[in-house]
Amino acid sequence: MATLLYAEVYIICIIIVWLCLFWVTRRSSGSASEHWLHIALVGFMVSFVANLLFTIFNGVKVLPGLVYPLSYFFKSVYHMALCFGVYAWCGYADTECRGQLFTTRKKQLLAGLPLVGMAALIISNLWTHRMFVIDEGEAYMRSGLFQVEMALLVAVTTAMAVKLLVRRQNETDPIKRSHMMLVASFPLCLIVAWALTFIGEGLPIICVTITIELLCLFMGTSTQQISMDKLTQVNNRQNLLGFLDYKLMNHDEKIFLLMMDLDYFKTINDTYGHLEGDDALIRAAQALKIACGDFKRRPYIARYGGDEFIVVIESSKPEAEALIARIRETLSGLNDQAKRPYTLAFSIGVGEYHPGMNANDLIEAADHALYEIKRARPPRPR
Repeated sequence: MATLLYAEVYIICIIIVWLCLFWVTRRSSGSASEHWLHIALVGFMVSFVANLLFTIFNGVKVLPGLVYPLSYFFKSVYHMALCFGVYAWCGYADTECRGQLFTTRKKQLLAGLPLVGMAALIISNLWTHRMFVIDEGEAYMRSGLFQVEMALLVAVTTAMAVKLLVRRQNETDPIKRSHMMLVASFPLCLIVAWALTFIGEGLPIICVTITIELLCLFMGTSTQQISMDKLTQVNNRQNLLGFLDYKLMNHDEKIFLLMMDLDYFKTINDTYGHLEGDDALIRAAQALKIACGDFKRRPYIARYGGDEFIVVIESSKPEAEALIARIRETLSGLNDQAKRPYTLAFSIGVGEYHPGMNANDLIEAADHALYEIKRARPPRPR
C-alpha cells in the first residue's frame, strides 16, 4: 500500500510538471529565461519519472530477475536528472537577474563543471555505494555522499538566489520584483526537502516540494507574459499604465519619461514589407534592453503602440541624458551589425514628472516634446 501511495504522488507530480512543460513549449517566445525554464522542467520530469520507475520495479517487483540492476539504473538517472534540473534552474535564475554566467556556450560549460563532477560521483556509486546503496533485500538507503550532493545543490542555488535578491533591489517593475522573489525561494524547497528526508526513506518530499516550486514559477512566468508585448518582449501598454500609477506614488528621485518612435518607420514597412518592419521593431527593442541594462537601477521599458516605445527612468537629469545617448549609440551599433538597406533611428521626447501630475499628464508631456522634435526633423526621404 505504501508503495502505491508513493507512486501515486509521483504520478500526480509528473502530470503537473508535464502540463507546465506543455504550456511553456506552446507559448514559447524564444526568450532565454523561457529556454532555461523549459530545460529545468524537462530535467526534473526525467528525475521524477526515473524515481517512479524505480518504485514500480523495486516495490511492485516487476521483472524480479532484473530488480537489482534496474533499481541502481533508475536511481542513478534520478540523481543525475535532479542535478541537471538544478543546473537549468541556475540558468533560469541567471537570466532573470540579467547575469552573465550563462550567456555563451563556453560560460555554460564552465558553469556545468560541478554537474560533471556530480555525475562522475553518481556513476562511481555503482561500485563504491557511497551515495546510495540497495541492499540484498533490495531496500534503498542513502549514504554519505547523498548529503554532499544535497549540500552542493543547496549551496549553488542559494548563491544564485542571493544574487537574484541583490539585483531585485534595483528592479523598478513591481511585477518583476515579485517574480524575482519567487524564483529566489527555490533553495528553500531543497532545504525543506533535505531536512524532511531524515524522517524516512519512504516519503517523496523532494518531488513534492520541487513540483510546488515549479508550478509557482510557471504561474509567475505566465503573469509576466500577460504584461509583455509578444513581438518585442518588452512591457505592453497596459502594464505601463499600471507601473506609472505605482511609480508616481513610490519614488525617491526625479522621474523622466522618454517617449520615442522610429524615424520613417512607415517607409520601411511600405518599401520592405511588414515582416521587415517587425524585425526593425525587435531590433529597436533590443537596443533599449541593452542600453538600459548598463544602469544600476534598470529603467522600465514598454512598447506604447506601433513603432512607439516608452522608457521610464528614476534618476537625475544628467543620467537621463546619458541614457538617451546610450540608446542612440546602441541602436547605431545594431544597425551596423544588421547590415540592412535602411538605418533605424529614434526621435526621443522627454517628459519630467512634477508633483500633481498623473500618468497621462507625464505621457502627454513627453509626447508633446516628441512632436516638437518630429516637426523640426528633415522631410521623409523619397
